[in-house]
Amino acid sequence: MGPSGDEIYPELRDLVEDTREISEDKFNDVLSKLKELLDLKSLGDQRDLEVCKLRLYTHGVLQYCSSSLRFSPARIQGGYAALTQMADLLSTCCVGLAAFRDIEVFSHEFLPSVVESLLFLAERLMNRALRDKAPSEMIRLFRKVFDSIGWLLRAHRHLIHHVLRCKHYESVQICEDDDVSIVTVTLWNDIFRKNSAVLAEMGNRALTDIMDDIVYKMSSSSNPVIGRAAVKTLVLILDHSSSTQQLIQRRYRGLSDLAEKDWRGKGFDSALDQLIDHLQLDVPWKNLRSRLRSV
Repeated sequence: MGPSGDEIYPELRDLVEDTREISEDKFNDVLSKLKELLDLKSLGDQRDLEVCKLRLYTHGVLQYCSSSLRFSPARIQGGYAALTQMADLLSTCCVGLAAFRDIEVFSHEFLPSVVESLLFLAERLMNRALRDKAPSEMIRLFRKVFDSIGWLLRAHRHLIHHVLRCKHYESVQICEDDDVSIVTVTLWNDIFRKNSAVLAEMGNRALTDIMDDIVYKMSSSSNPVIGRAAVKTLVLILDHSSSTQQLIQRRYRGLSDLAEKDWRGKGFDSALDQLIDHLQLDVPWKNLRSRLRSV
């Protein structure tokens, strides 16, 4: 029987046995067996895959996977590449589980710990890439881990708040390296573009944290990839609601002039025009101030 009291199915028995103890010794065996199992299940019935993911969670396999992202890369075969592959499999397993009774524990206790582990690995990869001081395999792996984070956030939108509060994300966020900045700005662009409803759920505080970072990167970088992603993300946010528009106009005065001066002619003028149009639209608080001045 597993920790949940459920019978352990034969196809999971080896995995469950290998993950009873959080040990680096079994990491590569777990990685190989988990990949093989998911590859097999993905070829079959969707319901079967959903149930398989649920059993991986209830029998503690996913807990092992999350904890393993903190293992020393020097002590496992494949190092950072193997850890990044585990991050990908873990995020895949955390989306699309069959319905079950303990969903609150899964959503509000287990998933935040997964996000923490993913961001721990991302920060580690970033630091290694910065230490190498050259385009490297580490940046590619860093991007892949953020792809896993994005996959998780699109499916479980409440985790966005956990990301923003995580010290590992803060370390990534304040990094001024262009390759790192591109990854973080692109993360939010992808999330907002694929599901704009998330903007209505976030609240002004979380949205302001993200916008502060995007506007800072937009104003401090000359990299057109960062500029394009930043401008397009701000347009997505401004399309959200008039209250967001007022917030941006009040908080980032002069942004319209900066956008025009720094980013015109860099290959994304259409998006830039949309941003400037939004920023120059009249809003109620401006109209009120104008009326008061005329009295």
